[in-house]
Amino acid sequence: MTDNNWRTFPRWMLEEHETDIRFNAQLSTGRAAEVTERIQREPATMQVLLKLLGDPRTALSTRIGIGVVMEDLAGTALLRQQVPKLGKLAGHPDARIRADACHYLGLSADQSAIMFLQTCHETDEDSEVREVAGDALAHLTQAG
Repeated sequence: MTDNNWRTFPRWMLEEHETDIRFNAQLSTGRAAEVTERIQREPATMQVLLKLLGDPRTALSTRIGIGVVMEDLAGTALLRQQVPKLGKLAGHPDARIRADACHYLGLSADQSAIMFLQTCHETDEDSEVREVAGDALAHLTQAG
């Protein structure tokens, strides 16, 4: 009898893992539009994208794809709903993740992102993060 440990995992965990693998493949191969469409159809899958964003091991090609998706979602209710999670990522130990989170907070067009951006702009140890946060703040204040 074979050992089928995968059968002991809840179905939602397997589906999330499959979505993670699929998004990673699509984002890293220039198929971000497919990810955007899936997220718009199934907003819960946005969590998979944020998980990839928050993982320091995520490849640069995937990060570029994440940026394309976030640009596609700029100003939408779906992105505005992610402000608290993006705000948490703006405090991540990895400066690349903090900078990306700040940029996406600016794209949210949500005034609640300002407090996260001000903190990064004024206190972050990394000059690039401070610069990105400042640019995002300027974008939000011009839009608001």
